[in-house]
Amino acid sequence: MILLIQLNDPQLAQMLADYLQSRHMPCQLQVSETGVALWLLDDKQAAMAEQEVQRFVREPHHARYREAAWQQEKPTSWHSTTDSGLLTELMLQAQPLMLLVTVLTAGVFLLYWLTIPVETLLSFEWPWQRGQVWRLITPVLLHFSVLHLLFNLAWWWYLGGRLEHRYGAGKLAILLFSGALIPNVLQAMVSGAEFGGLSGVTYALIGYLWLRERGSEEQSQVAVSDGLFIFMLVWLVVGFTNLFGLNTANLAHLGGLLVGLIQGWRDSHRAIPKAN
Repeated sequence: MILLIQLNDPQLAQMLADYLQSRHMPCQLQVSETGVALWLLDDKQAAMAEQEVQRFVREPHHARYREAAWQQEKPTSWHSTTDSGLLTELMLQAQPLMLLVTVLTAGVFLLYWLTIPVETLLSFEWPWQRGQVWRLITPVLLHFSVLHLLFNLAWWWYLGGRLEHRYGAGKLAILLFSGALIPNVLQAMVSGAEFGGLSGVTYALIGYLWLRERGSEEQSQVAVSDGLFIFMLVWLVVGFTNLFGLNTANLAHLGGLLVGLIQGWRDSHRAIPKAN
């Protein structure tokens, strides 16, 4: 065995151990009075493991280490070992802006279910009618059935939580507002104000994450795989054909996807350093 590093924080030590395990570098943690020692079990992997340790030292709070804990189906906590892997992953994806929108959406639906006419305040309206500019955005909070609500919130939790964790609340806010405004305007142009839901924003998040993370070195940690993206693209096309007779806001979906792809393309190019 080779001693790779000794850390004072048991949680960080566990995260690094989980990450190395996910990279097929078996290791072992040993607790002592001076901290937590991380030992590499296979001496032949020493060079590769030391490179990973150096990268960890430079950016110990990078998302890759927390996500390795998710893959190992354990929380990033030294003492907790009995939680379900799925529940742990869901809780780790709970980010402030994502949670705020989730609570607002669920609250609006509760009021709607209690027959309180929230749609009279939140449904789409052109700003020149009464100047209520928030109505350009707020239709995303409206859902008209339990299934509609749960389906959209499940995607919002998964995609929104991951995006906020990896790229920050500011980036999620940009995609939330642009993925609401532009799709809502497009949909209102063809169907009037009778629509609502987070699905346009969901498509914006799908487009952004798929394009932003293409070519990632860690494919197992990509939020939107090629297969998932193609499935959602096919579902979008099917919506326009009305094959199943579903009343879907197709232009909102298309507009959201374009918003996400454009923002993902811009951010991907900004992330590439320019040669001198």
